[in-house]
Amino acid sequence: MGHAQSKLKNLEEFAEILLNASPYDGVGIREITQRLGCDRATAYRYLQDIEKEYPLIVVKRGRYRLDPAHYLSNVRLRPDEALSIYLALRRFIRQTTDAPEFMISALKKVAPALRHPDLTEALIQSSNHLQVERPATEEYTGVWGILQQGWQENIVVRIYHQKARQNDVEMHEIEPYLFEPAVLSHGVYVIAWSRTRKNLRTFKIDRIHRASLTTERFEPPQELDIDDLLKNAWGVWYGKDLYKVELLFVPEVARRVKETIWHPSQYIEDRPDGSVYWSVEIAGLREVLSWVRGWGHEVEVLGPPEFRQQVADDMRAAAKLYEE
Repeated sequence: MGHAQSKLKNLEEFAEILLNASPYDGVGIREITQRLGCDRATAYRYLQDIEKEYPLIVVKRGRYRLDPAHYLSNVRLRPDEALSIYLALRRFIRQTTDAPEFMISALKKVAPALRHPDLTEALIQSSNHLQVERPATEEYTGVWGILQQGWQENIVVRIYHQKARQNDVEMHEIEPYLFEPAVLSHGVYVIAWSRTRKNLRTFKIDRIHRASLTTERFEPPQELDIDDLLKNAWGVWYGKDLYKVELLFVPEVARRVKETIWHPSQYIEDRPDGSVYWSVEIAGLREVLSWVRGWGHEVEVLGPPEFRQQVADDMRAAAKLYEE
C-alpha cells in the first residue's frame, strides 16, 4: 500500500473513531494514537485534515467527536460494507407495506453511496416499486412525521392508538424514545413513555390513527439501552416476567430449526430419534405464538402448560376448517 493510500485509510479510520465517540466524553489523542498505531504529531495532522472537511466538535479540552448529521453524507463504503447495507435495505423493502415518502427518498439517496452499479440499480428499482405499488397514505405519513419530530426535538406527542385485538382506540401522551422494526413480521414500533399510563410502552405505528404535537417537552433517559431492553423479547414486547417455552420438533425439520439463531437464549438438544428439543426464555407468549403455529404438526409444545393448551386448541380449531 502506497503512502497516499495508507494516509487515506488512516484518515477514514480516524473519522470513524470520531464519529463513534461518546457525545458526552468524545475521544482523546492518546486513544487515537493507540487505535491507529501512530504518534501524536501524526494524529494532530490527521485531526487538522479532518477539520478541513467536517465540523469538529470539541466535547471538552483535548476530547473530540464528529457530528453524524454532517458526516453521514460523505460516508465511504468498502464493497463488503456496501453489500451489508444493501442486504439491510432489501430486508426493509420486503417488510414495508406502506412506505412514506421520506423512506423512499432515503433509499434513493443511499443507493449511490454503495458505489456498486448492480446494487445501486437494484435499490433504485426497488424504491420506485415502493413508490408506485406500496405508497403510504397521507394520514400515515403525517403520523410518521409527528412521531419523528417529537422524537428528534423531545416534544411530547398525543396519539390515538388502537389495541391489537380490539377496536378500542386509546389516547396516550407519549415521550417517543426509540423506533424498532418487528423481527419476524411487518411493522415498526415506537417505544415511548406513556404519561397517560405512567409506564414504558410499545406502540405499533400502523395502529396509530392520528398524532399531534403538544406544547410540552421531555428529557430523554440517557441510560435507555435498546438491546438491554429487548434482550428477553421475542420481538418487541419486553417485561420482567420470563416464560420458558419448550418445544419438540420432528426430525424432518431439525436442520431448519438448528440453522437459525431464533433468540439469544435458545437451547437446542438433539434427540436419538432425530427430533430436536428447543427452548427459550422470553418475556411474554403472545409474539411467539404465531411463530409456533407456523410449524403446524411439525412441532409439539412441551411447556408452559397454558401455552401448550392454547396451541392445542388452535390446532383443533384449524383442523375443523378442513372437516367435511
